[in-house]
Amino acid sequence: MESGRGWAGLEEWRLVAKYSVGPVEYYLYRDNSEGVRLAFKEPPEPGESVVKEIIAGNIEPVGEGERYHAEKRMSGYGRLYPLIIDGHIEEIAFEGPGRGVSVIHSLVPGRWIDVDLKLGEDEANSLALQLARKAGRSLSLAQPLAEGLTGEGHRVAVTFSREVSRFGSSFVIRKYPEKPVTMADLVASRVLTPLQAAYLWLLVESQQFIVVSGPMGSGKTTLLQALAGLIPPFYRVITIEDTPEIRLYNRHWDSLVTRPPLPGESMVEVDLEALLRFALRRRAEYIIVGEVRGREARLLAQAAASGHGSMTTMHGDTPEGVILRLQLEPISLPPVFLSLIGAIVMLRRLPGYGGAVRRRVVSITEIEGGEAVDVFAWDPKGDLVSPDSPRDIVESSFRLREAVSRIPDLITDLEAELSERAGLLEKLAGSPPEVFHKALARFYSERYGRV
Repeated sequence: MESGRGWAGLEEWRLVAKYSVGPVEYYLYRDNSEGVRLAFKEPPEPGESVVKEIIAGNIEPVGEGERYHAEKRMSGYGRLYPLIIDGHIEEIAFEGPGRGVSVIHSLVPGRWIDVDLKLGEDEANSLALQLARKAGRSLSLAQPLAEGLTGEGHRVAVTFSREVSRFGSSFVIRKYPEKPVTMADLVASRVLTPLQAAYLWLLVESQQFIVVSGPMGSGKTTLLQALAGLIPPFYRVITIEDTPEIRLYNRHWDSLVTRPPLPGESMVEVDLEALLRFALRRRAEYIIVGEVRGREARLLAQAAASGHGSMTTMHGDTPEGVILRLQLEPISLPPVFLSLIGAIVMLRRLPGYGGAVRRRVVSITEIEGGEAVDVFAWDPKGDLVSPDSPRDIVESSFRLREAVSRIPDLITDLEAELSERAGLLEKLAGSPPEVFHKALARFYSERYGRV
């Protein structure tokens, strides 16, 4: 590893990763205490008049560098633009002038890392106003908070000056993912085994109600995305989210996003519950809610009772804790509705050496007779999942038998079906999303006829 640039107060940083996005080069550094920082190098900027002429359409850009700077100028993101175009970066935060920019980076998952980029007070104020405009929101001293979606689908939350933020203008940008995570990706990274994935695939295909749970940062939304990606391509799917993160290849996909209330604005709030009621009136085989926290969970259970496939996430540490939370205020789910849940999938975020993070599905639980029954369990000592035999799963899971009854005439041997699907997922592990979804479409075409 190369020794690299220095930061104030630190003697040396080691270069641990280098990559490019277009003409921009990015560098990840570590220090001896395993701190991580990101730096980038942009191409030389052409003269101001050249950039203006390119934007006006009077001249064509010469090379990637000129095109890049014209696009950067038009983007409205200012000096954040290199972070916006980097697909490794999931989230960008700025706490105020002089405090620097930090990001969530896919190569160093589960932690905020600092960026070699600082904004002065005037630049921070200007950028905060521009981000609010990109989201179609007003921002001023009288109205110092703004939240909304940009045209690219990024969720921005902005404060202006020192009216409500002690350190001055600040913002968080949660980027819309460029490429969806697939079940093949999660199998490749050992978040779950091919057999666990095959089990969940059958539950998804048979339109059962799946709840993904775990603590913050455990990968709940990522797993929800992967599960949604297994839905048959001929199903109509509605997703409902606060922040648009789910991205489907399904051509019958309708994405709904909440609209929060904003002080000083007359627009009515549109929350998860309102969108879910709306979705129930639009014929869909699947309704997916990004996260349930309140009364919308009861509506989603009612959707499951009426025959819709349903998925969601919620915070929880154990299956029993999830069941208890569903029964308490503000959700207050009647006990009879608990039996509608096909499976509770528990995730954990596990710290590793050097700040690395592993994520694992630590249990998959069915509810039978009001009791939580584990179908899969993870052993931390050997990082192993049991059982690992399709036969054992078929014998222990009543939800799989129910799945077969919902997919008549297509599955004659459940054990062989699990083995075949697990084998396909293992074969596709790590493949690009396009390859995975083509293989999935081919699988469904062979089962159901051309789709």
